[in-house]
Amino acid sequence: MIEPFEKDGTLVKRSRTEIERDVGTYTVIEHDGVIFACAALYPYPEARTAEMAALTVSPQVQSQGDGERVLKRIEQRAKLAGLDSIFVLTTRTMHWFIKRGFEQVDHEWLPEARKRKYNWDRKSRVLVKNVS
Repeated sequence: MIEPFEKDGTLVKRSRTEIERDVGTYTVIEHDGVIFACAALYPYPEARTAEMAALTVSPQVQSQGDGERVLKRIEQRAKLAGLDSIFVLTTRTMHWFIKRGFEQVDHEWLPEARKRKYNWDRKSRVLVKNVS
């Protein structure tokens, strides 16, 4: 499900090994055993925040609310972990996140560990949402 979005540059390429290693970080929406949406949550507890990454909704079900459901579940996971916010890095869907309460911030806002991994070539925007 993620692969087409990696190919068109919407998502950062992840190897099968990385996805399998991080499977516990993913939240999925499935219907009748078929996955239609997913997102990963990578916590930065020292900064009381987490990155929501790889938010993907199958083109077959877009605009039917699965993206919203994944976002709500990610927000709940972040709250349960005692975090104050979640953030995303996006190159194409800024408007979707802003409509759902995210605000754009400067790259300097990112936790130090995430700043070190930031890919300047992608020119991703940083958006943050308070969940506390």
